[in-house]
Amino acid sequence: MAEREVPCAQKPLRVWLMGVSLALVLLPYGLHLGTPSLWDANEAFYVEGSREMREAGDWLTPRFNFAEKLNKPILSYWLVLLSFELFGVSEGAERAVILLGVILTILLTYRLGRLLLGQRVALWGALIVATSPKLIMVARRSLIDALLTLLITAAMYFLLCGWRRRSRAYLGLGYAAMGLGVLAKGLLGIILPAGVIALFLLLTRRLADVKRFRPGLGVLLVVGIAAPWFALMTRRHGGEYLFSFFIGEHVSRYLHGTHGAQRPFWYYVPTLLGEFAPWSFFLPLALVIAWRHIRSAGQEVEGQKSLSLPDGLSLLCIWFGFGFVFFSLSAAKQNEYLLPLYPAAALLVAHMFAAIGAPGRPAQSRTGRGFLLSLGAVWVALLLAARLLFHAARTLFPDPPLAYLPAFVLGAAALGLAWEGWRRRPHRVFGVLVTMVALLHASMAGLLPEIERYRPIRPLAERIRQEAGPEDLVGYYRYTAPSLCYYTRRRIFEAFTPEELRDLWRLGKRIFCVMREHDARELVERHGFTLRMVECRPSLFPLRMREFRRLRRSEDLPRICVVTNR
Repeated sequence: MAEREVPCAQKPLRVWLMGVSLALVLLPYGLHLGTPSLWDANEAFYVEGSREMREAGDWLTPRFNFAEKLNKPILSYWLVLLSFELFGVSEGAERAVILLGVILTILLTYRLGRLLLGQRVALWGALIVATSPKLIMVARRSLIDALLTLLITAAMYFLLCGWRRRSRAYLGLGYAAMGLGVLAKGLLGIILPAGVIALFLLLTRRLADVKRFRPGLGVLLVVGIAAPWFALMTRRHGGEYLFSFFIGEHVSRYLHGTHGAQRPFWYYVPTLLGEFAPWSFFLPLALVIAWRHIRSAGQEVEGQKSLSLPDGLSLLCIWFGFGFVFFSLSAAKQNEYLLPLYPAAALLVAHMFAAIGAPGRPAQSRTGRGFLLSLGAVWVALLLAARLLFHAARTLFPDPPLAYLPAFVLGAAALGLAWEGWRRRPHRVFGVLVTMVALLHASMAGLLPEIERYRPIRPLAERIRQEAGPEDLVGYYRYTAPSLCYYTRRRIFEAFTPEELRDLWRLGKRIFCVMREHDARELVERHGFTLRMVECRPSLFPLRMREFRRLRRSEDLPRICVVTNR
């Protein structure tokens, strides 16, 4: 889509202003980076595992809970170990690695967008990625998914540069990123970029260009980077390690899932809608606009050797579509798995905003009406989210006025979107959305110290460290808190049934066990356990949305307790 002509003197100013906007959007990522305690969902495993590897002097085998952990590759642990060596063992040192990976992903999204769609769309795409709620959350808690997203984006960018410029150096960097991707997440580091590019060449009738990608060089680099660690692990742990890692953790898990909840094929539709919001509401229209542009220009670009605008849109659509279908077909579905698709989705949405705002497009066209429909859905979602955040501020944080700022930001954004939508100015709608998410991110990051009062594991672990002796047992019952291992600096047990807990009770040792207060009462009243409550604290995580809406005061939050048998 042709862009509006801008005087040459104004173009550098516009680009400079958008670059400044991107820098401002990135600032909240560093706010209170090391303040929150570890998140138990993902983060605790890589922090504690790297700490144990450092303590053991073993940089080869991943560890957790003072035992070898053979189902994960090594790169995430190495990066955290390196950060620990430079800055010491802390939450901030580990999160600095995640933050660096996220920022590099945003910058690579810009470079990739510039290669495929032009500078303005590239900057807008980088802004969209930077203001995606899931990426904001991952930047503070999930190292392995941030790392995989970075490496897949890097592989796509460098491989396309190498193909377009016939550069062996760029191709080498792309294949190196794929090799590191194997060390970060296993075979996904190869499947996603290789699958996307293979489909792109097939669908654009360029299979003869496979040789320009120098696949022999790719095999040498990927194997050369990834194979040494797997060879050393096989030497140490035997040939069954390779079978367990590649068959058990890849093929079997993909086909049959894990012991967790079975999720339906359409699971990623609502997941993407919520975690890529507000941009997800525009994604269907973005795909439609991209398809129309590809179809209308298809005959003109067939057989071209260089990347044209329709080629760029085709590649992004294949990237998003292939990844979405691939992960939807998997029996093991996790929210974070879609993250490597975000750069493609962001650039498609950025292209949509550029196309909608182009001069000469009738505001009453079918596309314009689709845009207004998407905007209306965003508007309703903002009002609902503002109501929810206002309830959270009133219930959980009655003292600091800052707690009401997130709800105010969403409410003001809803007014701005209504005005700009009525005036039919898509570019200003885009600016309102970017500003809204950036301010929301900053205000929520500012509240992290206040939220800590409702995250009980770190203070409860400190109480255990004060009272537990070297021979005492520490663990949790019907509650998952791997960060307990990091904060107590000792091996922890897991028990999920009264029978498992009773077997521990019979060992005759003193036991400190973390559990929900209602589970402790059930153990006493229904199963005859003798318990002593050491300390209880309110917990906000995990709390279901229905339960949260019913809260009227912070005292009504469920409590997590440390109990002991003596």
